[in-house]
Amino acid sequence: MNRPEIRLTLPVIELACIRLRPWCVVDAAALAAAWADPEIVARSSVPPDSSLAAAERWIEGSEERCRRGLSVDLAIARSLDDEVIGEVGLSSIDPRRGAALIGWWVAAADRGQGVASEAVAGFVGWALTEAGFAAVVAEITEDNGASLQVAKNCAFVPLGPGSWVRSS
Repeated sequence: MNRPEIRLTLPVIELACIRLRPWCVVDAAALAAAWADPEIVARSSVPPDSSLAAAERWIEGSEERCRRGLSVDLAIARSLDDEVIGEVGLSSIDPRRGAALIGWWVAAADRGQGVASEAVAGFVGWALTEAGFAAVVAEITEDNGASLQVAKNCAFVPLGPGSWVRSS
């Protein structure tokens, strides 16, 4: 069976209360703050240099990472004021299998309000349709109850220990 070609872009996805959009350099302070959040540090890959300048460089590289097929990273912003309150992204993209890993985080002040579930559901919907992926995999440790709940809310099913999948 021939897989449809993966079409990587940095889309804008308008949802009920949030917007998923490409990162802008003006968002660097929000990203640097997330990289300093102990919960995000404990559960994500945060660069050793978590300075504002490093956040700006990371943001400036997002288009190139997408163009090269390395990742698709979108800011989660409130629809009302466009303030960045999180991130959702794809990495470990395997075009041959049509699969990628998904990751997300939400700023401490906005956790527990359904933001992650809304963002992940909208982003996975885009990935499985417009971007042409066959499967999106979430790697979640058993002690991360909030992310496990997001995966369940977004129709991911267990794939194996610590892995959840949503497929087209």
